[in-house]
Amino acid sequence: MNARLSKLILIILSVLFIFPLSAEAAEGSGEGYSILVDPAHGGADNGVTLSKDVHEKAITLAIAEEIKRYFGKTKTIKIYLTRSTDKDLSISERKQAATRLRADLFISLNINAGFGKEASGYEVYFPGFIKTASSQDNSKEIVSDMVRNEYLNNSVRFAHIVMKNIEKIFPRKNRGLRSATIPILEGLTIPAVVIELGFATNIQDRKKLMNRKVQESIAMAVGKSIKEYIATSGA
Repeated sequence: MNARLSKLILIILSVLFIFPLSAEAAEGSGEGYSILVDPAHGGADNGVTLSKDVHEKAITLAIAEEIKRYFGKTKTIKIYLTRSTDKDLSISERKQAATRLRADLFISLNINAGFGKEASGYEVYFPGFIKTASSQDNSKEIVSDMVRNEYLNNSVRFAHIVMKNIEKIFPRKNRGLRSATIPILEGLTIPAVVIELGFATNIQDRKKLMNRKVQESIAMAVGKSIKEYIATSGA
């Protein structure tokens, strides 16, 4: 075994023992899982407009609150919200909340707009994979890349689960999993996704999103996805 291979094995072992998955760490500590749900916008930032008096910020908050109610007093899964009222909250403050909480999963709820009135459906974003370190001798870069890609793998895994469950609410309107540079996801070292729930600019999507029962169904779909994600963690 050459020296370079031996060094790489030691790096992999350090990742496994020093940087375990946050969800597994929570499970081992007996503290359960902490899920942070982010209702996009708030306060002076209305987000997209669905009707004269209804804005994105209200819909995302309503769905987030329903997700929290879905889990009720479940001890093993705790749902936290970045905001529980209509208040201003910067992207930086939302990401700081995830860091302080040491959340096992971060979910940002949004509503789409644009691309013409015919555009409809839902899509899920994840931060995007990065290339491994260019220098094989730079152990810090290798460890950093491996840890980050582990979080990204779990982001993608959750994204596929939630897309499957939301498809029941928006049949045949799955716009797919997308990788993009999104400020709310940048720099997070936990599994994280942004869910775009339909288009405010599409009349059918808009009606659905403004319907309370549909909001509850979306919350249930996300809740079931969280349960499935946790059940398969470390499997």
